[in-house]
Amino acid sequence: MSLAHNAPRRVPVRPAPQPRRTLHVVQSRRVGSPRAPFVMLVVTLLASGLVGLLLLNTSMQNGAFELAELEKEAEALQSQHAQLALEVEERATPAALAERASALGMVPNANPVFLRLPDGEVIGDPVPASRSSRSASGVGGPSPAAVGDRQ
Repeated sequence: MSLAHNAPRRVPVRPAPQPRRTLHVVQSRRVGSPRAPFVMLVVTLLASGLVGLLLLNTSMQNGAFELAELEKEAEALQSQHAQLALEVEERATPAALAERASALGMVPNANPVFLRLPDGEVIGDPVPASRSSRSASGVGGPSPAAVGDRQ
């Protein structure tokens, strides 16, 4: 005999019958979140980005036009500066200065007087200039270099 025959048999236990539940109709849930606000947000962001790019492009074009105008103005001013510098050089020549001085009634001094700064000594004889004392060259008297040699 085997032990399996001697073992007590187990009777399957059935659970106690539960009372039947009643079924109710449940409303269906929405599957996703509402998409309209998200779509509006994306469209608004894209539109504002496009408007921003257009404004940036417009301001860049305005800046380019202004830069071109300023470059033209700078070129004109450089040309005017060159013309004025040439005119100053022409008026600074000794001949032009002598001509303008004589037009103002000035005459060259045939007897210039020099002041030696270290000791304050006056070199030369101060004599007022006149139209009759004018030398043949138009400029009279010793040069400052010659006076410096006499020291």
